[in-house]
Amino acid sequence: MKRNKKITLKMLPLRILRAFTILCLANGAIGYNILFMGPFPAPSHWMWLEHFQKDLLERGHHITSVNNHPTKQPHPNLTEIIIDPMFDIPHYLPVANIFTMLFSSDFDNLKMWWNVGVWTSEHALNDRKVKALIASKDQQFDLVILEQFFHESFLMFGHKFKCPVVTIGTMGYADYMDHSMGLLTPWSVIPHLLLPHTDQMSFKQRFYNSYLSLYDAVMRRWSYMPKMQEMAQRHFSQHLEGPLPHVRDLEKNISLMLINSHRSVDIPRPSMPGLVNVGGAHIKPAKPLPKDLEHFIETSSNGVIYFSLGSYVKSIDMPADRIGVLLNAFGKLPQNVLWKYENDSLTNLPPNVMIRKWMPQNDVLAHPNVKLFITHGGIFGSQEGLYWAKPMLCLPLYGDQHRNTIKSVRAGYARTLNLATMTAEDLQQNIQALVADPQYKLKAMEMSQLFRENPLHPLDEASYWIEYVAKYKGAPFLKSHGAFMPLHQYLLLDVMALLVAALIVAIVLPLLILRELKRLIRKFSKEQTMTDSKEKKLK
Repeated sequence: MKRNKKITLKMLPLRILRAFTILCLANGAIGYNILFMGPFPAPSHWMWLEHFQKDLLERGHHITSVNNHPTKQPHPNLTEIIIDPMFDIPHYLPVANIFTMLFSSDFDNLKMWWNVGVWTSEHALNDRKVKALIASKDQQFDLVILEQFFHESFLMFGHKFKCPVVTIGTMGYADYMDHSMGLLTPWSVIPHLLLPHTDQMSFKQRFYNSYLSLYDAVMRRWSYMPKMQEMAQRHFSQHLEGPLPHVRDLEKNISLMLINSHRSVDIPRPSMPGLVNVGGAHIKPAKPLPKDLEHFIETSSNGVIYFSLGSYVKSIDMPADRIGVLLNAFGKLPQNVLWKYENDSLTNLPPNVMIRKWMPQNDVLAHPNVKLFITHGGIFGSQEGLYWAKPMLCLPLYGDQHRNTIKSVRAGYARTLNLATMTAEDLQQNIQALVADPQYKLKAMEMSQLFRENPLHPLDEASYWIEYVAKYKGAPFLKSHGAFMPLHQYLLLDVMALLVAALIVAIVLPLLILRELKRLIRKFSKEQTMTDSKEKKLK
């Protein structure tokens, strides 16, 4: 029998309050206290990470942020610890070396990353405000979020505050991320982070991939990680009781890894629930352009070409002859050119070229009259160009830019040139080919649709899983116990050894027994023969 319960006016406020409380809990409005750490000083990295931080603030969480770049939008729930002075990357890695391609080999790039990781980590941990955080006794956090970019010594903050750790992998997947989640990367179908190969590698590619991956694993285990452990010991040991865990073990205790990767542009790979793809998390709906840029773009009857080398390597640092090549080519184009050039020193600009110290890149690329994106091939810009379906001309310089470029060219919406050796004619011809041939635009539109196809926005998915980990105290069920198993157990080498031993016993033991039986039979026969011989002599 159905009962009808009458709701009185006195009961209504209580019911509304209860519903509101449940809604707040479900949406994380009752916030967690989060330590958010981005020690790497490159502006592009923090511009990406800050999207995650802002979204968590909007969801009501309280954030203590350790980074190099003060926010331009203060928030009542945000406390900043700014590393000051910022680590001077160009002092250790001169930009001139980048323009002359001195970091173009895979092994050089690995060494560069390890060195930069050690240098920037040490610099950040020596900051007096970071030291005060390490020494603090009254601070408590529900979660530590750390950029996963060669700063493993910072994992000790998770141990200090006894809370789960979430990492954000800026550059995509690496083998050690798989290991931390309980996977062993199959080098036969998964290329190294630096390599642009597909999952259908030739023998030569598989051999090189295995060699590079093994080199990375060995050097990371026996050279790089010990440096991170020594650093962590030196900065944390006097403030924490008992022996400190090894950073390798802390890496295995990471609860969740948010990876800058996307199924449409990266090859399929084995995964775990704790590995979540968030490629494109920084891309948002376009905002109105500044009036001067809007007028320049919309009055360009033949369209606009947008050129930027990103936030770290600046156009003003290019050798003079390279700037001359660019201006020579741009001046001969029927299209107008928007160039992110960081000062006003350029003179005698062609009438079709506009330079600005800063550009709202996402909003510029979103404009339909922008026909081409000339880029250095950085991962964030490449994703923005892909999202807005722009053909690209890539001028890769170092790091992952070569990998990103080759993948874009292979996908059919990009071409590439070597900035150090290209001529004005090379540049002009490649620009015109990309603009004139509709196949590049069609392929860009096709790939853009795949890149946009997500069940929810990657930033929303990232925040959901961050709150999930905080809510369930690290959610250890998101990873496999394989992360903690010795390699010989993970690969079942002990089981195979037992099977081999059993097989040996099963085969060899009967053979030994048979041989012994034959020996006994021969011995018996010999003795019997000797006995018969003696009896004959007696007779």
